[in-house]
Amino acid sequence: MPVRLIALDLDDTLLRSDLSISDIDRTACRAALEAGIPVVLASGRNIHSMEKYARELGIMGSKNHMISTNGAEIIELERSTPVRETRITPALCREIADELDCAGFPFQLYENGVIHVSRKNGWTDEDTRLTGQPNRLIENREALFAKGQLKFIVPADPHELDRLMPSLKARFRGRLEILVSKPYFLEVLPSGTDKGLALAWLGGILGIRMEDMLAAGDAMNDLGMVSAVGSGCAPANAIPAIRTAASYVSPFTNDENAVADIITRHLG
Repeated sequence: MPVRLIALDLDDTLLRSDLSISDIDRTACRAALEAGIPVVLASGRNIHSMEKYARELGIMGSKNHMISTNGAEIIELERSTPVRETRITPALCREIADELDCAGFPFQLYENGVIHVSRKNGWTDEDTRLTGQPNRLIENREALFAKGQLKFIVPADPHELDRLMPSLKARFRGRLEILVSKPYFLEVLPSGTDKGLALAWLGGILGIRMEDMLAAGDAMNDLGMVSAVGSGCAPANAIPAIRTAASYVSPFTNDENAVADIITRHLG
């Protein structure tokens, strides 16, 4: 089946370790676009830290779309506005914050291009480095909770997050999605949030079947889309669960133009 849509994770897939897109990968993406195949960036990042990459690929301001916050938002790039959005309710935001406070963990919220943090640590500063968004201590939780949130991130040492994960999942089972995007970032998302489900919704409005899509990613937050599409792909640096789910694993890493390899192999 010909590929009719390409969905690409950003960090550690399309982006190199220095957070740039290589000339080779950029050229491959633009070739797909010129062939009439939408290239959809699908990331755990929010729109504010994704826009520059969409602009670099030439899709910002186009009729294309972007999946942000691991599927909690789908952005129409022509107007730079959400066409679908799922939020954690204010009451559930308060419950999450109380649970994390009791467990001794900080949390981060994202609003208008700023990372709002309950308590700063080294991982918080790493998020600022990765996304380019400044971090500030939260002064008024209730103001941030009032309209709900797209996600919480818990920034901590990976071993500490391993300890937190089981209890958090047990407490919020059926009410929230809880996963690890990077070893030091645990993400708390609205129930039903998943890149694969977001792609299915987008495919529905574009008239593109999942079996006619290609998706590439490297981490657990990519599993939904890599396993749901017709051509699920992974760079060589992907975690084992993603490599197992993928129908094609590139012999190249994100630092070795894996995306270009994946696109040219499937588009010819």
